[in-house]
Amino acid sequence: MSYNDCLQDVPDIFENEIGEALAMRTESLGLIREMGPPDLCHIVKIHSNNRNEPDIGSYHHALGVDTSSSASIAAYINSLQYSLNDKPGWFGSGNNWKIASGTYCTYNAFSKVDLRVQIKIPGGVDAYAITMQGERKEVTDELWKECHVSAILRAILYSDPAEYSVTGLRRLTLATNLREEAHLVEALMEQFWNGWKLGSNAETQVASHSRNFLVDGLMMYFAGQGRFIDCAAEVLSPLAYAPVGGQQQQPPDSRSSLDFKGIDPEVAALLAEAYVDGDEEVKAVQVMHQALKAKPSCYPMLSTQAEFLRLKKQYSAARKIALMAVKYAPSEFHAWAELTKVYIDDNDFSNALLTLNTCPMYTYVDRDYPRVPTPRRINYPVKSEILAEYSLGDNFTNGNYGPVPMNPRPSTDSDAPGVAEEAAQNETSFILRLAAPTLKGTFAHAYKLLTGIVSTIGWDELLQLRSSVFVMEEEYRNSVGPSVAVDDEEDDEDDSIPLSALKECKKAGSENQQSANGKAEITTSEAQTPEIQPDEGTKTGTADSAQGDDQASESNEIKKEAKPEETQDEPEEEDQSNKNESQSAKPKSKKKKKNRGKKSNVQEVKSQEAESAEPTEQPQDKEPEASKEPTNGPDTEQTKTSIAELGDQMDEVSLSDKDKPVAELTAPQIAARETKKQAEEQHPEQDSHLEAQTSKEQDVPHVRKRLCERWLDNLIMILFDDLRTYTNWRTKMHNMRAAGQQVVHQFTQAEWEALGDLALRLHRPSEAREAFESALRIRFSAKAWRRLLELHTGKYAAIQAEEVKRHDSVVPPLPLTSTDSLMMALDAAVWLAVYNDRWYNSMTYPNPLCNHIIKLVNIHGLSKVHNSLISMNLKPAVFGMIKRHLEIAEKFDVTGAKW
Repeated sequence: MSYNDCLQDVPDIFENEIGEALAMRTESLGLIREMGPPDLCHIVKIHSNNRNEPDIGSYHHALGVDTSSSASIAAYINSLQYSLNDKPGWFGSGNNWKIASGTYCTYNAFSKVDLRVQIKIPGGVDAYAITMQGERKEVTDELWKECHVSAILRAILYSDPAEYSVTGLRRLTLATNLREEAHLVEALMEQFWNGWKLGSNAETQVASHSRNFLVDGLMMYFAGQGRFIDCAAEVLSPLAYAPVGGQQQQPPDSRSSLDFKGIDPEVAALLAEAYVDGDEEVKAVQVMHQALKAKPSCYPMLSTQAEFLRLKKQYSAARKIALMAVKYAPSEFHAWAELTKVYIDDNDFSNALLTLNTCPMYTYVDRDYPRVPTPRRINYPVKSEILAEYSLGDNFTNGNYGPVPMNPRPSTDSDAPGVAEEAAQNETSFILRLAAPTLKGTFAHAYKLLTGIVSTIGWDELLQLRSSVFVMEEEYRNSVGPSVAVDDEEDDEDDSIPLSALKECKKAGSENQQSANGKAEITTSEAQTPEIQPDEGTKTGTADSAQGDDQASESNEIKKEAKPEETQDEPEEEDQSNKNESQSAKPKSKKKKKNRGKKSNVQEVKSQEAESAEPTEQPQDKEPEASKEPTNGPDTEQTKTSIAELGDQMDEVSLSDKDKPVAELTAPQIAARETKKQAEEQHPEQDSHLEAQTSKEQDVPHVRKRLCERWLDNLIMILFDDLRTYTNWRTKMHNMRAAGQQVVHQFTQAEWEALGDLALRLHRPSEAREAFESALRIRFSAKAWRRLLELHTGKYAAIQAEEVKRHDSVVPPLPLTSTDSLMMALDAAVWLAVYNDRWYNSMTYPNPLCNHIIKLVNIHGLSKVHNSLISMNLKPAVFGMIKRHLEIAEKFDVTGAKW
């Protein structure tokens, strides 16, 4: 239905009440976190002839509008007057609706205010700013400059419709010639040192001069055209050799610059990256040398150098530099990710997995989307008649993410399902519920690194690598001392004393106590040692220490009950003799268990603690009574001889510092011992736990493993779901082709698109191409055409070469320099150009479509691309859409524009 109150070539969202969109934008200013939402253009329309008609309020969003002054904004709103549906009627114009006023809102990401320009037609312009608290303030020149840069960065960063789509969004070109680009770059350079105020992307924790949204937008603008040398010479080089916030300086000569200290290392890292991408590696090495000489601890420059060495396959040097970057920036994800890439390329997958597990992960903050009220109606006017031959389909609004084509193309296949059937199948489809496409930020980057490991070694090898590096659940449950066998970085806050220190402290105390008692005690205990029978668990040497210790304790109780008369006659002497015997016998049994690798009993450890805690005067007081006891063992002379030999052997043993008497210790050693004793006295309640843990540490094999982070476990499970879905898909395809059945309509269009993305995630681009082509056989799909264009312009050239190298059954793709590849890429570009024009994307550059066309110019040359486009016999309107992008390549003199 056609309405005369609608704009002709601009989307129009109608309000229920005039001004409700502006009120909701004001309320949502406090929720903005990053660059802010797109600009909001609100207009009020009145009927010029019939005053009884109520006024109408409508609005749309815009990117790329010049917001450097109130005059440029007023000119944009005034241009909307000519976009009203002014088709003439029988007697003059058939449209009596006029724009009476308008309000343009643009967010200033530097000062966190919303700048608004209110225009009344005819005449009258009022500019003011609204703070997050809803207060009104005056606009200064500095606010205008910041607002202009903010609008430029939003247009660049939000230029991809697949990544950022909003209902009723209109995109316009930022710069169409070199003069306009010069003004744009000048505005960005003026606010360069304030870029940290904007924040940074989801993979950077702390914004800096080289890691912020302004730098991202600047590099993205020049990288899309491949103009890295222009970026380095015109922008980064003057900034790198200028003091922070000061006047720019010209870079010195290459020889004299080696001793020049006036370089900013962080900006120099960007300059070195631009030189590397522009194939000026000698200049890049010189810049890296200057920056590292000025500041060796600059982590962005270290990361850049590690990336350069990794690309040169100098993995040993790259690993050292990447480790230094991690040392100086342990909380930054980029440093750890670069170290992981070095390990992966060096085929050191164990360290790669450990490093990936150590990466700091950040909470993802989504981009700012506008909050708008529920509209009364939305008008999407068709701009031209070129859609007659390009059936893009009708649309329905998908929340705040814009229209999605749904109307199927005419099909002669009777097996083709309808839209309702596909929608019902999509609701229950497991393919569309995969979690990998929902990963964002650092988690998406980590998953990409994980899939890189799997594509090289395989899933089975990854599981073996995981079990050898991380502690598995069964190992954790069956481990006697998990705190010993597991290298857990999270130490207990209550355990302020190390376990090894308390262990040495208690061992030194017990041995000093034995040495203070003298040889008389040793003689008595050794003389009575033959009477003591060792535990059964120690004799038999069973693997199950708990069972052996229980049997030993039961046998000791039975033996005690077997001699009730002797125990009643001399109870005190018998008890004391058992204590003396246990002091000499139990250390021996403990040594045997340690050598045999057996587990110790916690009860025995507690008994040793209790015995060692007794005062040393007890054995000396009752030593005469113990020596008078009759013994049934060997002769006394033989016993004394053996004791004398044992004493000679003990004299020959060299004691460590902890076993030496106090008189033989130095001052630092005495101070250390006193510290350990004080620590032991302050924590007496931890003795039993520490002794039990010490005994377990002696018996558990020394295996150092890490605990796998929960997020990495989740990524591995997500990878398992991807691999399982991929295996089921390929098995089903193989079986159906073997049976001669049709495979196109076995999946819906959305499922084919999801399967194509799945194949790309798993580094199988040949099968991804097959999936996207199957999706296009059902109906038009902008996503499928975009992926096919990326495949034909070399975005996945590296993984295509790896796939052909690893799998012999894969058919090599068409060379990028072939004419067939060029024609397929132009076919996809034509469809995407028509689609962009349909949904009001008039931004010629920066635009992902323009980036791919410029890559075609880089590969084939401008003349060949232009002639191939002419040979397609397109309509003049469609030909003009593609020609605009070729004109950008020619005006900005990209590689290949002159041949």
